[in-house]
Amino acid sequence: MVLKRTLGVALGALAVVAASAVGAAADDWGTNTSNTGAHPDSDPHTYCYNANIADGAKPNISSAEWDSMDPTAVNVDYNATCDYSSSSETDVVWFTGDLPDGVRGRTYCEDFDTYCDQNYVTLDLAELNEGSNDEFDQTKTACHELGHTAGLTHHADGNDCMDSGEVPNTNLQWHRYNDHHKSHLTSWFN
Repeated sequence: MVLKRTLGVALGALAVVAASAVGAAADDWGTNTSNTGAHPDSDPHTYCYNANIADGAKPNISSAEWDSMDPTAVNVDYNATCDYSSSSETDVVWFTGDLPDGVRGRTYCEDFDTYCDQNYVTLDLAELNEGSNDEFDQTKTACHELGHTAGLTHHADGNDCMDSGEVPNTNLQWHRYNDHHKSHLTSWFN
């Protein structure tokens, strides 16, 4: 009887530890802090290009939007013109420009209350085009910043586009979200 009771207590404790470990691995909705995007306002997740966007960046941004985000639970819509002020303003406005040294991309929630109504995303092409895989680096960084616009956090060992830094190789995993991030997008957007 003592052995059964001891075994029962041990199994119960193991279940509590396992449940705690699963909960600790989950990301919360982004809260607009330094390492995460903000909870977006609604689905679909619309995007547009600001007038200053470099034409060479558009195909790589488009690839991130359609090949990375759209296959998740997030619906993606392209707006030919950017809506900056109505009740249905564009969710993601893409820019190219100069950022501080070493910064490849930046996401800024321009209109945050409880949710982020509009994100400004800037890609620094001078920083991105330093290596030998410019197209891959641009697409990976666009995917990374786009993840922030949907509330995803940095994920240092996720082996997907939410890892920070230069793309280590040309495998498509660096242009996509891993199952961890897809599960958050599914639960958040369904």
